[in-house]
Amino acid sequence: MELYCVRLPPLPRWKKNSIAYRLTFLVILFSTMVAILATALQLYLDYRRDIQGIYTFFDSIQETSIRPLEESVWILDDFQVNLQLEGLIKRENVVFAAVEMDGQMAWAKGERTPNDSLSHIFPLHHLVRGSSEQIGRLHVTASLEGIHQRLLQRIVILLASNAVKTFVVAGFILFLFQQSLTQHLVRLALYAEEIDPKKGPLAPLRLDRPSSHRADELDQVTTALNFLCESGHRALLEMEAQEQRLRLFLDATEEVILGVDAQGRCTFINRAGLEHFSGTDSNSFIGQDILVLLSSGERETAQSQLLSGLVRATIAEGEALLADEMPLSLPDGSSLLISLRSYPVLENGQCTGAVVFYADISRQQKLEQEKQLFAKVIRQAPALILIADAQGIIEYVNSAFEQILGYTGKELVGKLAISCLQDLHLDEHIDLVRTRIYKGEAWTGTFTNTNLQGRRVILEASIFPIFNRRGQLTNVVAMGRDITREQHLIEQLHHAQKMEAIGKLAASIAHEFGNPLLGIRFALRDVQQRLAEDSEDKKLLHLAENECDRMRKLIRDLQQFNRPSTRQRTVFDLHCILEDILTLNHNFLSKKKITLNRVYDHRALWVSAVEDQIRQVFINLTINAADAMAQKGGTLTIKTALRGNEAKVWVEDSGTGIAPENVGRIFEPFFTTKAAVEGAGLGLPVSYGIVRAHGGTIEVQSEPGKTIFSVTLPTAPIPVAGDEARGT
Repeated sequence: MELYCVRLPPLPRWKKNSIAYRLTFLVILFSTMVAILATALQLYLDYRRDIQGIYTFFDSIQETSIRPLEESVWILDDFQVNLQLEGLIKRENVVFAAVEMDGQMAWAKGERTPNDSLSHIFPLHHLVRGSSEQIGRLHVTASLEGIHQRLLQRIVILLASNAVKTFVVAGFILFLFQQSLTQHLVRLALYAEEIDPKKGPLAPLRLDRPSSHRADELDQVTTALNFLCESGHRALLEMEAQEQRLRLFLDATEEVILGVDAQGRCTFINRAGLEHFSGTDSNSFIGQDILVLLSSGERETAQSQLLSGLVRATIAEGEALLADEMPLSLPDGSSLLISLRSYPVLENGQCTGAVVFYADISRQQKLEQEKQLFAKVIRQAPALILIADAQGIIEYVNSAFEQILGYTGKELVGKLAISCLQDLHLDEHIDLVRTRIYKGEAWTGTFTNTNLQGRRVILEASIFPIFNRRGQLTNVVAMGRDITREQHLIEQLHHAQKMEAIGKLAASIAHEFGNPLLGIRFALRDVQQRLAEDSEDKKLLHLAENECDRMRKLIRDLQQFNRPSTRQRTVFDLHCILEDILTLNHNFLSKKKITLNRVYDHRALWVSAVEDQIRQVFINLTINAADAMAQKGGTLTIKTALRGNEAKVWVEDSGTGIAPENVGRIFEPFFTTKAAVEGAGLGLPVSYGIVRAHGGTIEVQSEPGKTIFSVTLPTAPIPVAGDEARGT
């Protein structure tokens, strides 16, 4: 690559619109403003100091001169009075001093100036017969003319000195701009005008500066300009090489590519085009009409006319035109389904031709149909599907994933799975999952999560890798199945089996303890009747009898636990039961500062059940809710609803809530969080047994500040008129 030097013309003389002149003018303007402001401030301070000096002198007269003057005036000593007045007017700026007696000036020195002066009057007193009497007044006047003259002199001196300094500095700055900046900028501009990448790079620009100076912004600009010249020439060479590579690329692509001039004649055809038209030499196609090429060279078809018409429309309108899934007849009589794209070639705003691309999309269309089918299967599959890249960035989630977990695709796509799905507790399994993935194995496990709607979800998941042909990990696919209901049914089955076993044991214990306890109670009552009324032993026996009654109640609860009632069922409205219970416990709730909130369904909730047992269930739930709010009070909400063939009742309190580790045990017999004297832990288990015996369910949801018990019972047919009374 040859380098050659460019002789730059001599530098032009300065112009008034040059940067140096403008910057110098701004420096002068700014310096002048600063000088004026500084001068004004200095003059103001000097003026205040001079005025303050006059008032200070007045204060000194009061302290040093008044007393001697009073003595001299009292004895009418003309010599001393005049001498003291003469001493006053000799002070700087003082022009008049006089002593006034009986309204007349008895002694005076100097001349009074009515304008631009400051005056002060000092009363003169003398002690006469033990009391101080005023014998006259001292008048002192200070002129401001001297102060004004001194200020004027200072203004002239300060402005003159600042003006000289400003113009000297400005001239020096102007000289520095010329020597350090302006001439180099002019040289840079002239060098830039000579740059032409097509002629090759210029000789590197070198400014006429001392070699010992440190590199600054001008050196950086010079280096950048030299780099641009060199890189521009390299870019031109690279562009020419890219043009050659583009020709090779056009020959290597499988698409047919044609160049067309403004008259519709072929100017370029790639290798795929030659094969498509059964040609071997591109020169045999150059100059042919595009319509002849597309009509297979023999006859014009409607399809070929349409395709050539699109190309001609591109040239005429200067806009790109596209056509998909169009049939094209080949010389051998076969036909293809092609996708055609026609782009205009614009030069200086005029369309000089077009570039035509078209490709066989028959196989691609089939693959696209299969792809759409697979996408629809994945999107509509009931299983949860998540696809991430090799780094764990989520690329896709299907509809089931969004519906079950409550997320949306927009919230997840593009984010790291382990960070945006923290509710699934992926951290606990991530190391094992990564180990399996890198080994090319699948990982299977379960996740427990609470979705955005607050529903607890249990997922059975399988995570497996996807590798490309070179064995590189490209994607990770996670597929899951919602097994929440299955797990819930399994838990219910286990709980029912456990409750059945405990119920049989409880019934056996109640039977074995009931008869002996009855005998003990009769014995206690017999002994109690033999003792005197005021006997201490009788009181103890009475307490023992009360404990026996409490044990009998506990045994009755054990006998009813998880055992269907043998009493007759009746059809009644649950609303009536709830109202009776709330009315009965109104005072009890009021004492505990509990607000009652009823949210009833407008329809009647008819159920067929043993009324006193159902009543006992809601009494237990109401009392438990009140106990949970015993410390600070709260709100008790009773809500009902009719859901198909089920009547639902929710008992919600705003108490402290149930600890997560205790939620699964609250329906176990003898489990309680209350003190031993407050409960035996049978209220909720008995209620659970009663509801299950009636074919219903009882569930609990709890969090700090909120606990909800939901009771579901099967509904009964609406009773006919006249049979609505309980016990029908």
